[in-house]
Amino acid sequence: MRRVPYGPVREGWQLTNFSLGLTYNDTELPDGTMISYWQEGPFYDFTAAEIEELETATTTLHAMCLEAGDWIVRQCPRHTVQGRKEGYFASVCNPETCFLAKIGVPEFAHEQIIRTWFDGDAETWTHYDKDPDMRLPMETPDYSPSIYGRFDLWYNGAGSTPKLLEFNAQTPTALVESAVIQWHWMDQTGVTQHEWRQWNSIHDRLVGWPASLDEPADPGAWRRNIDKLREARTWLPEKPKIFFAYETSETSGEDRMNVAYLMATAEEAGYPVELIAMSQIGWDVAGDRVVFVPSPGQEHKAEPIDIIFMLYPWEWFWTEEGGKAFFRNMADPTKHGTVWIEPPYTAALLGNKAILPVLWKLFGDDPERSKYLLPAYFADSSKAKTLTSYAKKPVWGREGGSVTLVRDGATISENPSEYGVDGRYVVQQLCELPSFESLEGTVHPVIGSWLIDGEPAGMGIREGLGDDGLVTKDRCYFVPHTIESSL
Repeated sequence: MRRVPYGPVREGWQLTNFSLGLTYNDTELPDGTMISYWQEGPFYDFTAAEIEELETATTTLHAMCLEAGDWIVRQCPRHTVQGRKEGYFASVCNPETCFLAKIGVPEFAHEQIIRTWFDGDAETWTHYDKDPDMRLPMETPDYSPSIYGRFDLWYNGAGSTPKLLEFNAQTPTALVESAVIQWHWMDQTGVTQHEWRQWNSIHDRLVGWPASLDEPADPGAWRRNIDKLREARTWLPEKPKIFFAYETSETSGEDRMNVAYLMATAEEAGYPVELIAMSQIGWDVAGDRVVFVPSPGQEHKAEPIDIIFMLYPWEWFWTEEGGKAFFRNMADPTKHGTVWIEPPYTAALLGNKAILPVLWKLFGDDPERSKYLLPAYFADSSKAKTLTSYAKKPVWGREGGSVTLVRDGATISENPSEYGVDGRYVVQQLCELPSFESLEGTVHPVIGSWLIDGEPAGMGIREGLGDDGLVTKDRCYFVPHTIESSL
């Protein structure tokens, strides 16, 4: 792994990137300075062996996270028939015994988080475990598709081992630049002639590929998951319409373009699609359905939503007005409830920082798997106090908000924000991002390792500048990569 500071600069690259979807390239700093999010010229180069190491780490970490999700579910009383009976008219979850309650997930959401977690395996549709007490009273199979996710990894090349920093399991962005922009950059510059050229099969894994001499055909994540969904929900048409929702208050255009790109891949896979705003998701009281309302006052034109991809945090959604109704709508698949992509479990079980201490609890003593982890604990635990160098992170946080880095008892970086006001934090042993020299100074890269349908699919690299870049924030750069470039 090396940083090449003087790569080729394409003529008109800004317009090229804009035409491919990178409409949010220019970032304004607090002092009014404008910087380019995409870095044209520098790039990171990897050996094939390093890419294989990152792929292995990604596969192993994903399997570990699935085991951690199972562990979290078992801590909730509502995972058993008896627990659901006892909790029908009363609260049965509290922070002392229920992990979901401990991290602030409202109790009305627990049962559907658990149900969607177990959806998808034909053997677990009605028998979620060999233990009969885990059997849900539901004879109709269901399915809750998960399309994508991204691990943020520390890595410093050959001789080092990738370390998990966090798992963006529900709303990861940087998809356009990872899947499309850097691929075209690599293709147009010809900076490497290696057989692989770049670790990047994101687009193909979403839309699929035909059979070749080297490998069999693959239907892609969209077709594979929608086919499974149609097996469970037989009333759905062969090509059900998929809505794609984004939050319009995010004014840079990043959310809109990431959602638009995913929508384009679903359309390429053969499905009718529609891009909508979060504010256009409504509720039909009479029909007990989630609906698309084109604009205020046009409720008579509302269209039922069978399937929707939502780039909006579940931890916001379930605390807003109407949250209970949306979760109730998921409860019984025979009532044609809306299917949400990503499912609520991606936020509640995987995509928050509380999974870090769970992973360490489960695998900290396993040398083959703990090598990909950093010791992590809840900030209010006694073990947390044994760390003198650590990253303190809010359980629910994004873009480095409210993350504090402490080295030998002294704070070296902090990023105050609205995240963490609930007081829920974890601490993770400090592992400062690698340092590389650039024309502007020292930069610190973080590897974003993508999963498509649970399989490693490629990476994007973000880098921060100077001491402020030790925590990856929204204004950090995106830098492309190659495999074994000759430059």
